[in-house]
Amino acid sequence: MENTITTTATIIAPYSDIFEATLPNGKKTLAHFSRTTAHLREQIEIGMTVTVELTPFDFDVARIVAVHPLATDSPATAASPADFS
Repeated sequence: MENTITTTATIIAPYSDIFEATLPNGKKTLAHFSRTTAHLREQIEIGMTVTVELTPFDFDVARIVAVHPLATDSPATAASPADFS
């Protein structure tokens, strides 16, 4: 798409075919998949970071173009059951 703005967003809520996401500046947007990336829908979880494209005229709607995996705690920093006793 020509004249698009590409940035990251964080998924905060799923809906039937779209997701509510927060842009880096705090603005909320409705993010959706294109037909070519619709297969990524099953990978989306709350808190995930995605790459989105927006038009310069409408920041209320974004197209998801890539999904980034959730960051997991490394074994050295993950809490163990002994930490809670």
